Parts: sequence; structure tokens; C-alpha cells
Amino acid sequence: MIRQPEEMTFSDKTFSMILYGSPGVGKTTLALSAPDPIIIDFDRGISRVKAQHRKTAIVCDTYEEVLNDLNSTEVVECKTIIIDTGGSFVTFLQDWAMRSNPAVNKQKNGAISLKGFGAVKSEFNRFTSQIKDVMKKNVIYVFHSQEQMDKDGNAQQRLMCEGAAKNTVWTPCDFGGYVQMIGNDRIVCFTPEQEFFAKGCHGITGRYPIPHLNITDKNDFLTRIFEQAKANIAAENESYIHVREQYDAVMKQVLEIIKGISTVDDATKAARHLPTLDHAMTSKTEASNLLKVKAKELNLLWDKEAQEYRIKEEK
Repeated sequence: MIRQPEEMTFSDKTFSMILYGSPGVGKTTLALSAPDPIIIDFDRGISRVKAQHRKTAIVCDTYEEVLNDLNSTEVVECKTIIIDTGGSFVTFLQDWAMRSNPAVNKQKNGAISLKGFGAVKSEFNRFTSQIKDVMKKNVIYVFHSQEQMDKDGNAQQRLMCEGAAKNTVWTPCDFGGYVQMIGNDRIVCFTPEQEFFAKGCHGITGRYPIPHLNITDKNDFLTRIFEQAKANIAAENESYIHVREQYDAVMKQVLEIIKGISTVDDATKAARHLPTLDHAMTSKTEASNLLKVKAKELNLLWDKEAQEYRIKEEK
């Protein structure tokens, strides 16, 4: 399907997000604030969420059971699927890869092979694509963080995950939030800093304080973040439509002016008139280029000192 820019409203856009931080910082509760979520509880951690904030959970012993549950009514009707944690999900995938093709994916000592890690990476990406692009759900990966030292000896927080998934998971994600405690406040940051990586887009950047939830408070922080992102997309789109209309209108004027040039005087008048138009986007540059092409066709040269065109002398 071909869609023109003015047709791109993105009203049905779904988001993918990474949330990571230290154990116990409240990542799962934060993830559950997304729109109509279901959590795939690979980590068996839903019991640590306060009862008033728990949502429907998938608790399975194998990856095959997870795939089967994706067809359930509860999953079909939800808007967000949470994978908690991404590290445990990779462990499930390793088990699945070795059981499904032990001759290729399993070493003699029982550990996963390099080809097995490749199978895990491929299935991780396929699973994410199925949720986001085929099922049209928001997807949130929750990870624990671990401290690593960079080449200069600085401590940095990274995803706690075995294999290549900890790197490839960032590429398709719209948002990556690092969750931390600063004093008595929980903060999620969507802008990278020296000690951690993060990712923001659609106007969602920087640090956000996470509300303290009382027993009667609605847990909807990420729902509001997603709504704001959609509103920002819509506002940007609306602004672009106006600018595009202005661009189309001025380019129509430009083409008429260029079309009317047949003499050296016409070219000089056009050179003085074109910059005064109500330009938008790249119209001023395009107008200048079109005038140069027309002048070349008429064998004209621009006299910088006189600020006018003259006929090019034959050598």
C-alpha cells in the first residue's frame, strides 16, 4: 500500500519499549501501567507486584506454551504484551532451541552452541515482530541491569541478558527507559547519559518522575506516555501538512515565473523576484536551481557586480 505523507496519521501506531534497572526498583509495576496489558511472567515475579496493580499473567514452563497462549482470547483483546524479564525469556528460548534441534543447537556438554545462539536471536526478533507488527500490540521488555566497565574504566549500566539479544533488542524499540532511584524518588530516563544507555522519540525524552502509588491510585503512567507520543506525532503531522501546502503553492509560483523567462531582462527580473516569495522547506533552493538551468538554456551569465544577467559572449 502506497501512502502519501498527508495520509500518515499514525493513529493506530503501537510502541515497543525497554525498561531496565536494578532489581526491586519497580520496573514490573511501571510496565503494567501501559494500556490494557498482559504480562508474560518468565521470571515468576508477579507476586512481588502489589495486588491492586496486578494484571492478567501468562505463566508457562516452556516457550511452546507461550506461543500457544498468544492465541487466547485474553491476549487477542489486550493492547500491550509485557515480557518480564527479557533475560529469562532468552533462557526459555535457549531451552527451546536445544530441544527443537539438539544436533545443531546443543553441544556435547549440554550447553547451547553458537548456532543455537543464532537460532535464539532469530526467534527473539521474530517473536517481537509477531507481537508488534502482526498482532498490532505494544510490546515492553523488562530487563534487570548490570554494571559493566567501559574501555576508560567508567561504570555503565547494561541489560542483564545472555547472548546477542541484549544488543539487537535496542534496534527496533521506540523507547528505552532506565529506571533508577534518586533520593526517595523513582525516575525513568529516556535520554542516554554517561552511566547508562536510553532511547527516546516522538518528543518523549529526558527524565520523568514516576508517581508514588497509593492503594486507590490508578497505575497509568505509561498509558499517558504513549498517548502523549501519539499526540506529538499528530501535531507534527498537522504542522507538516501546513508547510507542505505552503511549499506546493510557492513552487507553483516558481514554475510559472521560470516558464515566463524568454529574455535576459526576464531572467534578471526573476532573479530579483524569486527570493521575495513566501518560501517553505526547500523551495528557495529549488527556485535558484531552476533559474540557473533556465539561464544556461538561454546562454546567460550572472553578473555579480551589476547584479543582473547578461548574454554570454561567444569565444
